[in-house]
Amino acid sequence: AVVSTQSTGGDGDVMMRFSPSFLAVELMRGGATPHEAAAEAIHRIAQRYPEFSGAVVAASKDGVYGAACHGFEQFVYTVCDLNTPKYRLVKLKCGKKSDNIDI
Repeated sequence: AVVSTQSTGGDGDVMMRFSPSFLAVELMRGGATPHEAAAEAIHRIAQRYPEFSGAVVAASKDGVYGAACHGFEQFVYTVCDLNTPKYRLVKLKCGKKSDNIDI
């Protein structure tokens, strides 16, 4: 069964070594929220490559979304669903504890 979707961006040469897309989906399949899955995928990369820049955005099949980032001051992504007439920009502060802030 489909559980989620996700996207990544940043230092592709570093990120592809860790398959953060696959990891995030598998973590959500195991019960993690999209934010938890994205945060864990980014954390695993940052442990080995603390200077890398990247982000993971994940969404469940139920429309719950979350993201995590590292190496940027902030990361902005777009969210749109059937219940919202217009897209929304979500600003994510990158750091040790990321918070999603709708703008």
